[in-house]
Amino acid sequence: MAQRGGGERWEHSALRWLSYPANLAFAGIAAFLLAIPVVTWLAAAVACGRALDSWLRDGDDRVFTNTFRELGRTWRRSLPMSVAATVVVGVLAVDWVFLSNRGGAWATTLAAAMLPVAAVLLMIATYLPAASAVDRDAGSRRWLRHAASLMFLSPLRSIGLLVVVVTWLVLCLVVPTIFPFLGLSVPAFLGLLSARSALDRAST
Repeated sequence: MAQRGGGERWEHSALRWLSYPANLAFAGIAAFLLAIPVVTWLAAAVACGRALDSWLRDGDDRVFTNTFRELGRTWRRSLPMSVAATVVVGVLAVDWVFLSNRGGAWATTLAAAMLPVAAVLLMIATYLPAASAVDRDAGSRRWLRHAASLMFLSPLRSIGLLVVVVTWLVLCLVVPTIFPFLGLSVPAFLGLLSARSALDRAST
């Protein structure tokens, strides 16, 4: 009987760990479908992060359908931010390519100066799903302030998160077939874990 109980415990632990890649993939697919119009990518990430938060906090593993439900609850707040973020990313990308192709020290300096700005924007976008999950009924401005505060609450942790997210995005560029499954869910998941850790440390 003891052996059987140990086997059941092992199976339960294995299934619990297998739920992580499975739920990340299901949420990632839903977020990818919602992000197909391009300008909705940040709104999709917010919905994905809130669905993952419900899974981590309450054990609700209906992450695929919950991602769509969360978009229905949040699109009025998240879609304007998503459109604005798409425009900003597009402008930064065009400017960086233009400056990189120009000769001279001033062009190189300006191109290098854009990298910290891009890093800050990437961190805010990574923490935004966590901010929307922590304060579900707040407006977009409060979400943005909360995301920025999470970034500066633990600078070293945020730098580590930035390195991991950038590495993940590079991996998605090298192996683009993983992006439809995990491209948006992994950064949202990492942002949730980092925000929880930072908030727990701040409260102690």
